Amino acid sequence: MTADSAASPFDPHRQNHPPDLDHKIVASLERLSGVFRHLLWQEATHSGLSPLQLQVVVFLRFHAPGQGTVSNLAREYQVSRATISDAVKTLAQKALVSRHTDPADLRSHSLQLTPAGEQLADQASRFAAPLNSPVAGLPARQKLGLYVSLLTMLHELQQAGTIPVQRMCFSCRYYGRSPGQHFCHLLNIPLEGSQLRIDCPEHDAALW
Repeated sequence: MTADSAASPFDPHRQNHPPDLDHKIVASLERLSGVFRHLLWQEATHSGLSPLQLQVVVFLRFHAPGQGTVSNLAREYQVSRATISDAVKTLAQKALVSRHTDPADLRSHSLQLTPAGEQLADQASRFAAPLNSPVAGLPARQKLGLYVSLLTMLHELQQAGTIPVQRMCFSCRYYGRSPGQHFCHLLNIPLEGSQLRIDCPEHDAALW
């Protein structure tokens, strides 16, 4: 066994001898990501789309029109503009998405769902429903701790450049924190842990 393989969080021996909770958590997150991939693929197949095409449709359904650009979608899903353009072309051919040119800049356009696209998105966006019950069954304190921990992990991954900027409180210029207290300077209110947002329409990325 090499030194590299011994350090892998996916090595059961490394996880358990002695017990290494850090590695077990990473391995557990990988299992959960596999569940999401399976559910997404299952729903995409049922809808006659690729997983990426389905993600685009769902994103457009629940986000402001200004966010529905090829550049923004490429950042969101960490793929090339060409890959997103191909997905959008297929969605347009299926009459699920339409392009709208910005009158102030004819070179710029945003994407919007057609009525058929909205209907499909409303149904397909429930693909993760099997996870609702296990989450709902967690004790309130454990649930809150899990949520804040996930936000913290996402923020650290963003700061490390592993993932793009997340539209969440920790990466927003309106976010502030004093000992034991989160605060939103846009709304001018303190935030309880459950009020922290992971996808905020008013998000404005902080300048680090």
